[in-house]
Amino acid sequence: MRRTQAALPPLFLLFCFIAFSCCGGRTDGATIAEGVQAWVRPEYAVDAAVVGEELQHRNDGQPTRMYADGYTQSYYQQPNAPMLWISRMGIDERADTLIAWLSGSDEIGLGPKVLSADSLRAALQQLRNSDFSRTDCSSQLARLEHMLTRSYLRYACGQRYGFVRPSQLLNRLLVDTPLPGSKGTTYRRINDMRAEEPTDSFVHVALEAVRNHRITPFLQSIQPTDTLYRTMQREYKRAKEQGDTTRQRLARINMERARWRYPHPTKGRYIFVNLAPQQLTAVNGDSILTMRVCCGNASHKTPLLRSAISYVELNPYWVIPQTIVRKEIMPRHVGDSAYYARNRYHAINKETKEIVDPSQLTADEMRSGRYTLRQERGAGNSLGRIIFRFPNNFSVFLHDTNNHAAFSYGNRAVSHGCVRVERPLDLALFFLDDPKPFFVDRIRMAIGLKPLTAQGLGYQAANPDAKPMPSFSYDRPVPLWLDYWTLYPNTKGQLEAYADSYGYDRAIERLIDSD
Repeated sequence: MRRTQAALPPLFLLFCFIAFSCCGGRTDGATIAEGVQAWVRPEYAVDAAVVGEELQHRNDGQPTRMYADGYTQSYYQQPNAPMLWISRMGIDERADTLIAWLSGSDEIGLGPKVLSADSLRAALQQLRNSDFSRTDCSSQLARLEHMLTRSYLRYACGQRYGFVRPSQLLNRLLVDTPLPGSKGTTYRRINDMRAEEPTDSFVHVALEAVRNHRITPFLQSIQPTDTLYRTMQREYKRAKEQGDTTRQRLARINMERARWRYPHPTKGRYIFVNLAPQQLTAVNGDSILTMRVCCGNASHKTPLLRSAISYVELNPYWVIPQTIVRKEIMPRHVGDSAYYARNRYHAINKETKEIVDPSQLTADEMRSGRYTLRQERGAGNSLGRIIFRFPNNFSVFLHDTNNHAAFSYGNRAVSHGCVRVERPLDLALFFLDDPKPFFVDRIRMAIGLKPLTAQGLGYQAANPDAKPMPSFSYDRPVPLWLDYWTLYPNTKGQLEAYADSYGYDRAIERLIDSD
C-alpha cells in the first residue's frame, strides 16, 4: 500500500502487535505486516513469529535456578499464552511499577542479580529508545516479556514463601551411603518442617494482578509481617549502615529463613532446640530453662522438625539402628564376645523373641534384618536414664547420655542424629504441673538418684526391691521445635550469632545470590 502519511509511531505498532498476536490473530508464523499491511509498510512490521520463537528459545534455554522459574516456564509453555506486560497501549506503567519494587532487592537481603532490576531497566530503556523504522523490536519485546515475568514471579513467590524452598534445598545436601545393588544418588532427608509452599492458585492470582493493573496492591499483600523477619531486616539495615559485613551476611541469610512459612515458637510452653549453637531453650509461661545439647555429626545431621512431647520414659533400652549395626558394628565386631558383654548388647530374634548371644551370629545373620541388637537398661546405656519420646519420621529423640564430657566441647555435633540433653532431669520436671514431692522422688529413685523427702527415703528403705517407675506423661503435650538459625534472639530478645556448624548458610547464600 502506498504510504500517504508520516511514519506511524512505535506505540501504534505495539498496539497493532498486541491486537493481532494476543487477541485472536494468527501467531503460527505470520508476520504482523500480514495483519496490518493496510496501514503500514512491511519495513515497520513486528514479526509475531520472531516473537514466538524468541520467547520459546528463552523459555527452553533459561535455567531454573530458583523454584519460581518453573512457574514462568510453565506459563510460556502453554499454547498461545497471552503476553502479560505489553498491552495495546504499548509498554505501560506496570513494567515501571514492577522495576521500582525490584529495585529494593538489597533491602530484603538479595543479591542484585536475583531480581535483575538493573537489566530490566536497561532493556526497557533500550526498547523505548528504539527507532522501529530501522530496528526490528520483535526480539526485544520477547526478551523483555520473559524477563519481567521471571523476575515478578521470583519476587512474589520469594516474599510470600521464601526465595529458597527448604524442602528441596536441605533434603539434597546429605548424600546417603548407597545400599548394595542400588542405582543413582540417594539423599538423606534432613528437613521435615513442612513449610507452606506456593500453589498454582497463588501463581494464577499473581498473574491476574498483572493483567488487572493491580501489581502494587498484590505485592503489598504478600510482604512478610512476621516479627522475626522484621527483626532480621532491621539488623540487616543496621549492619549495612555500620559496615559490619559479617553481621550483614548473617542477617540476610536468616532473613530468608524467616520468610519460610512455618510457625515459630513465641510464647506459652515449648522446647526450642537450635541446632546451630547446639542449645536448648524451654519456656513454660514466664519460666525459662536453657542448657547445652549434643546433636548429630556432619554425616548424621539432626533433622529439622516440629513435634510434641507427651511422655518421658525412664531407663530405656537402646534399640540400635540397623544403619549403625551394618556400617559400624558388623565391620569390626563380628564374634567379639568381649565387646558385646562390655556394652551389655543382646540380640533379639524378631520372629521368636528369643534373646541370643550376638557374638554367635555371623555378619550375614546380623545384616539379614531378622535380629534386633539391643543395649540393656540402666547405668552405661547410651541413652542414659531419661528419654523424651515424640512422633517423628527419623527415629530421633531427646535423651540423657552416659558421656557427659561432650557437653564441654565447643562443637557438640557428635551424635548419630539424636539430641543429647545436658540436664535431662531438670527438663523432665520443668513441664510438670504442680508435681508432688513424692512423685519427684519416685522419678529420682527410678534413675538411681537419692530421694529428697522423708517420705521418699522411708519408701526406699522399706521397698528396696520395688520396681522403678517406667515412665510418666504430661497433662498437655509440650510443643517441640528442632530448627537451625545462625542469628537468633536470646532469652532477652537480643540477637546472637552462631557458627554455621552444618554449612546450611552457604547453601542458602548461593541461591539468594543466583542470577
